[in-house]
Amino acid sequence: MSLRLLDRSAPEPDAEAASVDPRIQARRDEVNRDQLRRRRRRLVAVAAVVGVIALVFGITHSPMFDVDQVDVASTDHVSTDQVMQVSGLTVGQHLVDVDADAVRSRLRSLPWVADASVDLDWWSGAVKVVITERVPVAAVADGVGGWVLSDATGRAVAALPPGIPGLAAIENVAPVEPGSDFGPGVLAPLEVIAGLSPGLRSRVFAVVAGTDGSLQMKVLPSGVVDLCQPDRLTEKLASATTWFADVDDTGLATLSVCIPDSPVATRQPPP
Repeated sequence: MSLRLLDRSAPEPDAEAASVDPRIQARRDEVNRDQLRRRRRRLVAVAAVVGVIALVFGITHSPMFDVDQVDVASTDHVSTDQVMQVSGLTVGQHLVDVDADAVRSRLRSLPWVADASVDLDWWSGAVKVVITERVPVAAVADGVGGWVLSDATGRAVAALPPGIPGLAAIENVAPVEPGSDFGPGVLAPLEVIAGLSPGLRSRVFAVVAGTDGSLQMKVLPSGVVDLCQPDRLTEKLASATTWFADVDDTGLATLSVCIPDSPVATRQPPP
């Protein structure tokens, strides 16, 4: 004969479910419904965003917003063909894919280009490019009789064959290829050229950069103006301007304006 012990402490499943308060169960059901509604709203929002992105992408990459024309305001030294080749702009590409800053940067790599503006007209499908050219202010001797033109910032813009450059020359500065910078050695001579008065500019045909940083100006009809180190250049140039205006420069050998208030001139011996 066997005995079976019954554990009456654990409720049967049906009894446990029956013991849940109907109000608690209703609350659980409401929470579950709220979670489901939130999931549905998130899915709808994600689908809407994806749809808008797809719509915008489709519109901006449609023929409606292609580049229909490229208008280039060409200059004396930069042709339309050069602009089109370097800019990367092509008729038919999507306007949304045109990076105006990148186009501007590529155009500024051209030796003659100081700056460029790139404007997109979404209504007409046109891209307008306007070039600002560099202005040569000096000619650097290339060592073989020719010249390399420099703008006021020290950027080489073009090479010239042997002859008279038509600009003040800079001597003893290493030449570079057009599109490159001459380096810091050209800055002081350029400062001298920029500071010349009209009267002095008509006399100065070259600025010589010394290996020790000193500066001289070669003048017409003869002689040199010694500026010594490139300090107090405004005062030194003003002193030279006054001297040439007030003193006969016949047979001038050297005019030293190293001390601006006390210019000293030497003359060539008579023939």
